[in-house]
Amino acid sequence: MEFIDVSYRYKGEPDDALLGFSLSVLPGRATALLGPNGSGKSTALGIGSGWLHPATGRIERGGSVAFLPQAERLAFSFSCLEYVSFGRAPHLPYLAVPSGSDEEKARAALREVGMGTKMDRRITALSGGELQLVRIARALAQEAAYVLLDEPSDMLDPAHAASIGDAIRRLTASGVGVLFSTHDLALALACADEAALMRSGRLVASGPTAEALDCEVLGELYGTPFGLTSLPTPLHR
Repeated sequence: MEFIDVSYRYKGEPDDALLGFSLSVLPGRATALLGPNGSGKSTALGIGSGWLHPATGRIERGGSVAFLPQAERLAFSFSCLEYVSFGRAPHLPYLAVPSGSDEEKARAALREVGMGTKMDRRITALSGGELQLVRIARALAQEAAYVLLDEPSDMLDPAHAASIGDAIRRLTASGVGVLFSTHDLALALACADEAALMRSGRLVASGPTAEALDCEVLGELYGTPFGLTSLPTPLHR
């Protein structure tokens, strides 16, 4: 997937949400998008998924894309399994019903994110963190060439955040390209091969994650000092 000099402005806004944005997302690699709120991360993901269309520039996709938006409305009280099975829709003929094989892939995706024991639970009865896991499972069940995740660890406890990092690593090991936005520096360091740093709609730096996320660079990006200290961290399995 290639973003080539992409710009985008929301209707009625005086400034571009994205300006001159160029980035490559490679098969079998994970790239983390980081930056302050309003820096253009969600806009870039929306364009990558096809939900938004660039005002200038272009995007080239070398395969299908699964997208996890930051938020969505839930109109009906589906079970977790039914909801995740919707991720199989791109593989089905028009108006077709998911087969047993599709259902098994949905079950596997739920187990992947630690929700295997709650397949029959109604999504309206889930906590915010549980719903986030089910939404991620839906993206995994799609089996796309590229997976785009907007704040995948939002509302998750440390153990489940670590499981999402594991899932991202397994995706890249299978050849899938992953692009995800996050404010979780630990998640980025644990599972992203590259980091792309954004501010005011522009890409300001990119490179190997450990190099890009150094304290001085982060201080300039967020406008606040960063220090390095040792904290308890869930082990990456």
